[in-house]
Amino acid sequence: MESTSTDVINDIISNGIHSYSYEHKLELKQKRPTPVLNLDVMDGKTLRKFQFSWYSKYVWLTGSQTKNKLYCYFCLLFGGEKKWCDEGITGVKNFDRTASKHAISQKHLVCQEKFQLLGQNRIDHIASEGKRLAALKYNEQVGNNRRILSRLIQVVCYLGKQEIPFCGHNASVTPINKGNYLELLNLLSQEEQLIKDYLSPNSSFKGTSHDIQNDLIFCITEVVNMQIMNELNKVKFISVQVDETTDVSCKSQISIIFRYVIDNNIEERFIGFFDVSIDKTAYELSNILLEQIKKWNISDKFICQTYDGAAVMAGKVISVPGIIKNTYPNAMFIHSYAHQLNLIFLHGSKTIKDVRLFISDLKMFHTFFSESPKRSELLREKWFKQLENCDMRWNYHSRAAATISANFTELKKVTLRITEEEDWDPMSICLANGLFNKLSNFKFVYLLCLFNKISILSDHVFLTLQTKCIEDVQTCIEEIINMSTQLTFMRNEETVVTCSKFAVELNGELQYSDTDVQNLKYLTYEILDSIITQTNVRFQDFDLIKFVEITNNKAFKDYKKCFPGEKLIHLEKNFPSVFDLERLKNELTIIFDDRGKYLPPKELLNYIIKADLREVYKELTKLLQLILCIPVTTVSSERNNSALKRIKTFLRNTMNHDRPTNLCTLAIEKNILDELIIDPTFIDRVIDLFSNIKKRNIDLKYKVL
Repeated sequence: MESTSTDVINDIISNGIHSYSYEHKLELKQKRPTPVLNLDVMDGKTLRKFQFSWYSKYVWLTGSQTKNKLYCYFCLLFGGEKKWCDEGITGVKNFDRTASKHAISQKHLVCQEKFQLLGQNRIDHIASEGKRLAALKYNEQVGNNRRILSRLIQVVCYLGKQEIPFCGHNASVTPINKGNYLELLNLLSQEEQLIKDYLSPNSSFKGTSHDIQNDLIFCITEVVNMQIMNELNKVKFISVQVDETTDVSCKSQISIIFRYVIDNNIEERFIGFFDVSIDKTAYELSNILLEQIKKWNISDKFICQTYDGAAVMAGKVISVPGIIKNTYPNAMFIHSYAHQLNLIFLHGSKTIKDVRLFISDLKMFHTFFSESPKRSELLREKWFKQLENCDMRWNYHSRAAATISANFTELKKVTLRITEEEDWDPMSICLANGLFNKLSNFKFVYLLCLFNKISILSDHVFLTLQTKCIEDVQTCIEEIINMSTQLTFMRNEETVVTCSKFAVELNGELQYSDTDVQNLKYLTYEILDSIITQTNVRFQDFDLIKFVEITNNKAFKDYKKCFPGEKLIHLEKNFPSVFDLERLKNELTIIFDDRGKYLPPKELLNYIIKADLREVYKELTKLLQLILCIPVTTVSSERNNSALKRIKTFLRNTMNHDRPTNLCTLAIEKNILDELIIDPTFIDRVIDLFSNIKKRNIDLKYKVL
């Protein structure tokens, strides 16, 4: 270890003499430091002073200017008395007596002998040179091992990014098909002898094992998460989004997304999937979220929370947002642009058994047609021509309800044809018969009509929120109240009669008895009550974001005439002591006075960042980043689409095979992975982490020469 400081003694004490090579010790033998120290002290009326002549009198004496202490050079180099090689001497009174006593001590004499023999013993020198050559050879092997591991990491990154299963869709590995991971390595081995040797049966390191694959996936994911953590450390505001995202195994799980703004880029980052199949109560969901907030250290930046319908309605007495607000009172509960209201209301009503069954039936239609090209082609070409890509519409269950209603007759024909024709497989016939029966089920068809009626109201509010939220929060609030009122008005027998009538128009064979109508009435009221409750809970904090209107560029002309001071008051109320209000008002006034700066929030932030005006508009930059962090509009990053869309795409693409949990991050956050891959330190960081988490039978750490 080479010293970069002028205080050699301080370096030796700090680094430890054991970290120094033989050659370095040999070099130090001729470089005993003799600095002037300030050890003067009053002893009564006598001033005791440090004597520079002590260095000549005691040839082993040395000192550290940094520590302002005296030491024994021999003991420092060879581990003598702690007092003289670690603690140091500061007392100058009776120093000669103390030094003379040390000079004749047994430990000092042993160190003095070693000091004198240093460099004279040829055996030591030969041994040192042998160690150096052995270390060189060892490091050469480490370099080869790290190059091999770098190829394994590149293969894992490629398969993870492209969402390609490691073992293929058929999990069984055969001599013919060894799985995508191993087959890709075999392909690389055709051009690289190092990989070819590594894959040979004689290789001691079996990096093709599932454990090694999972360890590599874990390490790469950890580096990706470190990158996300670095981003989180840079930002001031973070929103958290929670969604129920059931996977192909039907295991109930939630996904967590962090949204924040770095400079002028809005980022939505996937944090992970969390199993809630055993406990889906509000307390369990909130505990998971609270743990993640703590783990990622975002407590002081957490400003906003948003959920899909299932999470909001998880508790009968208290909701997840309510529990979170007990710990984080300033974390507003806001409806996210990523959550379609009709879908939210449908899923939020899953506490009702008939609604759960209805959702399952809707999913059945999607599964039946999307998983078979033959069925999908029949649907598309023969009777379903108005939808070029029916898969997308099926995926949203509320949209599926509208799609089925609009194409009810055609769907009956398709399912009936499949059951009657001979060239269909037994599974298709069985499933088609089940779907045909659903289209003839009075309750299923009734719920199609009821949710279509509800979606007319929710779609209007959803569109208003998308287009008016930043411009006119009050109008949005009025539309929400109006929707809630209309839903309350629907809570009558006329709604049941109307929906029953529409159901009969769809399927003339349906008949509703008085008992059926009465039961449907109770079900309708229960569904409407659930949606009204969801509306009240979901939008309870919506009036808190009135301050966002201050960045409505369409109102800047009016703001120039009359500054919107009440909106600054709203801002201060929600985010006390976060902004310098006087400076923010002055910065906004400059913007309002310049028509060239009448830009929407995202474009205005782009202008400030690109023109390097952050120091000029310090508070406005902070305000724009805060507003863009709140997920109320479809404004999104130029580079990334919605994180929820990426999650749903991933789940759809991987629905036919299992995947390690960590592999999800590599696929969903492939943009970060792409950035890391071109970083020359990325591979080394992964390898270092890989070598530290377990004891390996492959050498990956270089020795210091």
